[in-house]
Amino acid sequence: MSRNFLSKNDELRRGDYLMSNNGQWKAVFQDDANFVIYGWKPVWASDTSGSDMIRLCMQEDCNLVMYSQSDQPGWNTGTNGPSRNMCHLRLTDDGKLVLYREQKEIWSSASSRGIK
Repeated sequence: MSRNFLSKNDELRRGDYLMSNNGQWKAVFQDDANFVIYGWKPVWASDTSGSDMIRLCMQEDCNLVMYSQSDQPGWNTGTNGPSRNMCHLRLTDDGKLVLYREQKEIWSSASSRGIK
């Protein structure tokens, strides 16, 4: 069963993915440690290919963070703040990853370029 969201304290491991509800978009945490949104072709990436990141965590503070095997943080959305009841990342039907805190959009892949 695929899902289109990560709630707080959820995580993806290499090889895991999110699938949009309409089935046209897939956000994959690839085996090379790059987090990529695909339609017919890649449309966005975290640009973390080749790093030692092994998991992608939706933290309680609403920050989406990649961690290495030694538990060191790497790429993140920079959205940390006070812990909230409602915090989640969603892959939308138009191919964007959007991070929400209490129903308010606080980050989007549409305005992020990874770590180039």
